[in-house]
Amino acid sequence: MATSRLNGRVIVITGAASGIGSATAGRLADRGARVVLLDRDGEAVRRRAAELGDPAAAFEVDVTDADGLRRVMDEVAERRGRIDAVVANAGVSGPVATVAAVAPAEFERVIEVDLLGVWRTVRAALPHVRARRGYVLMTSSIAAAIPCPTVAAYAAAKAGIEAFGRALRIELAHTGTQVGIAYFGAVDTGLVRGLMADRPALAGLDRMPRRLGAPISVERAGAAMAAGIEHRSRTVHAPWWVPALLAARSPLALADPFAARVPALARLIADAGRPG
Repeated sequence: MATSRLNGRVIVITGAASGIGSATAGRLADRGARVVLLDRDGEAVRRRAAELGDPAAAFEVDVTDADGLRRVMDEVAERRGRIDAVVANAGVSGPVATVAAVAPAEFERVIEVDLLGVWRTVRAALPHVRARRGYVLMTSSIAAAIPCPTVAAYAAAKAGIEAFGRALRIELAHTGTQVGIAYFGAVDTGLVRGLMADRPALAGLDRMPRRLGAPISVERAGAAMAAGIEHRSRTVHAPWWVPALLAARSPLALADPFAARVPALARLIADAGRPG
């Protein structure tokens, strides 16, 4: 097993039963970390922890449950003696629908899981992470920097994560605790596949040039996350063009009034504005 500065560190990851969280856990375990996997799917997260072997551990908890998260974090800290880092990664995509068409409960569910779930995760872990002068990593998205019609709740949540992370970074600077924000393009997860299946107009993503638009593998995203945790990075990203997109967000915003004139986007909005 390859070791690194992460050897023996206790790292808690939400949304760890599959996707980016699962891939990140595997990479961290390879580096000698003591990974703690959290997910609302108890059977799946226990299975993943068993695959990783000792010293991986699994807990069934939903990130919408603040009391449950606090109990889990306290138990992890008691059993493992500490929490060196927390990765707030759990998320859902929600439906592809316009703001006028989306069911209010579905919109609010995305905010509840993707944004408030990050807040609850960080708040529950923070006393333990601060005690270690540790590291907090939150999974945002390029959706924080570009307009995302038909998935407004997802974009709002990811932009909120970015703003929350930047504020927290400043608040914690004097403690030695560091904060990172992860930005990815499309990643080949169940979340992204669900979006593509929801509306045919999105299926063209997998036909875009591989270097630019096709979803990257979860293994590639997990490798980026693990490297970011090891180096306590301010930002984590993949693929290679994401930093340029983030840097260009202000000039790109000038094109917002013209975006709806793009035929493919106009068709997507029309399709997403229909019930069901």
